[in-house]
This record gives sequence, C-alpha cells and structure tokens, in this order.
Amino acid sequence: MPTIRFAEQTLYDWLIEFKPEIAHANTIEQLHIKRKQLMQLRPELINDLSAARRIHLRQLAMETGDTEEWVETAFDVFYQARQKVKLFDDVIPVLSVLKNEYTLAALTNGNAHISKTGLAKYFDFQVSASDVQAAKPDPAMFVCAMEKAGVKQSQTLHVGDHPLHDIQGARNAGIDSVWVKRFDQAWDIEGPEVNQQFVNLYQLSDWLSTGS
Repeated sequence: MPTIRFAEQTLYDWLIEFKPEIAHANTIEQLHIKRKQLMQLRPELINDLSAARRIHLRQLAMETGDTEEWVETAFDVFYQARQKVKLFDDVIPVLSVLKNEYTLAALTNGNAHISKTGLAKYFDFQVSASDVQAAKPDPAMFVCAMEKAGVKQSQTLHVGDHPLHDIQGARNAGIDSVWVKRFDQAWDIEGPEVNQQFVNLYQLSDWLSTGS
C-alpha cells in the first residue's frame, strides 16, 4: 500500500502540473472514489488494473472536455512509480536461496511486474490477473502457473499474505499454502486458518529446509 499511495501521489502531482483543470476539480481522495465507482460499474476491470487506470484517466479527460492524447503519458507516470517497491529486508536473502531449490513463480492481481521491481532474477516467471483474465481467489492464475512450471497440485506450494486472495485462492486450486502474516492480519474468511503461518520469510525458509 505505501507503494500504491506513492504512485497515486506521483500521478496527482503530474496532474497538478500538466492537467490542472482535473486537479482543481478533484482532490486525490475524490479521484480514488471515482476509480472505486468505476470498478463497481465494471467489475470485469478487476482483472486488468492497467486497463482500469487508463479508462479512469479517459473519463477524467471527458469530464473536462479534453482530448485523450495525454492519457498514456499520465498512465506511464503512475506505472513507473508503481514499480518502485520497497522490499522487506528478508526478501532478497530468502529468494536468493529458494531460487536454487525451487521453481519460483510470482502471482499478482495488480500491475507491478518483476521485470521492473528488481526481482526478475529471483523468479522463473510471473502470472498476473490480466494474463488469465481472472483475479485471485479464482483458481485460473494458480492453474496457469502450474502448467507453465510443469508441476502437479501435490508439487505446488503457494506463499501469500492475503487470506482471501492467497489462501482461499490456493484452496480453490487444490494446492497447499502458507500464510505470511507480517502485520498480524485478522483471519476474515470462512473456513479454518491455514496450519502454517509465519511472520517473515526467514521462518518460511527454515520450515522448508526441515522438509516439513
């Protein structure tokens, strides 16, 4: 979320400079509300957040009677800022070890990409909601990842931090999962909590090394 908030502010600052009529008519909070309303009207856009962002920017152009020539530039401002992810301290040390022992795939409902966040060398590939036109907890992304890796459900483990998107999503795909519970999140979905829970990736790595 800090990265997304930074990207949102970066885009808003750009609008203040280059499209002041939009910034003057909308606070950053009002823009967030309009995006939320767009997603409610067009729920299929949850599967492609980049498309949703572009459509929202086009709507803002229409509201002010402007052309859409600047939309791609504005989107790129947001997109590049969105990739400036601050990694947790345990990410690189643990991935550096795991990449030598496992096929690693990154699954995302959003539009961050491993090729732009500095993580491409640690993962074998990435699957996003836009690739399969279905967001977690739909099993499509998990199934696609297993097909690309050439593995069965019994050979797959999903590591995630979101009870619904990650843990329930893995269950929907018939695979095991572990919950990285960094911020003491509440278990807010139906069904039993996942057995394996860790507060950081070091604990995950230790658990994997024991062969549990």
